Amino acid sequence: MNQLLSIYGWTIAASMFLAAGLALLGSQLAARDRAMQTLCLGQGAMLGVLLGLGLAVHPLFPLLTALISAALTFGISEFLVARRMASSNTHFASLFAVLLAGGYLISALFPALENHMAQKYFGDLATLSTEESYWGLIVGVVLLMLMIVYHRRFTCESFEKAITGSQRVGRWPWTSFDLIALLTLCFCVQTVGYLFTIACLFLPTAVASRQLPAGLRRHLWFCGTTSAVAAGAGFLLSLESSRLPTVPSIIVMILITSLMMTPFFSRKMPHR
Repeated sequence: MNQLLSIYGWTIAASMFLAAGLALLGSQLAARDRAMQTLCLGQGAMLGVLLGLGLAVHPLFPLLTALISAALTFGISEFLVARRMASSNTHFASLFAVLLAGGYLISALFPALENHMAQKYFGDLATLSTEESYWGLIVGVVLLMLMIVYHRRFTCESFEKAITGSQRVGRWPWTSFDLIALLTLCFCVQTVGYLFTIACLFLPTAVASRQLPAGLRRHLWFCGTTSAVAAGAGFLLSLESSRLPTVPSIIVMILITSLMMTPFFSRKMPHR
C-alpha cells in the first residue's frame, strides 16, 4: 500500500480537493435550481472535448473547444429559458438530448474517439498522469478557496436568484460565479470525467438537503467534508481491489459516507 500511495499520492490529493470544491460549488448551483442546466453545460463541455480530441491540433485544444462549446450551451440555455415558452427543465432536457446526440456523432466521425468517449464519461482517476494530477490539485485548491472565501457573496446571489429569478449583474450577463462554474466544469470533464464531476456537484447536497436540519454552515461543512473523505476512501478502496473501478467506488463512498456522517452533522453547530 505504501508503494501505491507513493505512486498515486498526488492523484488522491487532487481527487479529494476537487471533490470538496465541486461539492461546495454544487450547493450553490442547487440553490439556484440549475442542476439540469449544469448537466447540459457538462454535456456541452463533453462535446467540445471530443471535438478537440478529434481534431488533435494541440494538447490544450480540447480544453479550448470545451470552453467554447460550454459557453455556447450556456448562452443557448439562457435564451431558451428567457422566452418561457415551456418549463425550464423541458428546454434543458431537449438541449441535453441534442448535445448527447452530437457527442455520439462526433465519436462516429472519429472512430478513434470511442475509447476516449467512454473514459471522459466515466473517468478513471488512476490513469491520470503526474502533470494532470498536479493541475487537478491546483484547480481543486483554488476552487475550494474561492468557494470558502466568497461563500457569503455567492449565497446572497443564490438567494436573490431564488427570489427574483435574476442577479444584479449590470450590463454583463455573466457573473463571476458563472465563470468559475464554467471553467471548473470544462476542466473537470476533461480530466476526471463527466460522472465524477456531476456526482460530486449534486450528490452531497442532495443528501444534506434531505437528512440534515436547516443551516447554511452545517450544509456547506457537510458537503465539503464528506466529499473529500469519500474521494480518498473510494480511491484507496479501488487500489485495494483492482476489480473495482475508481470513480464508481468514489460515488458509492460519497453516498455511504454522507449517510454515516449525518448524525454527527445533525448536532447543533457552535456559532462564531
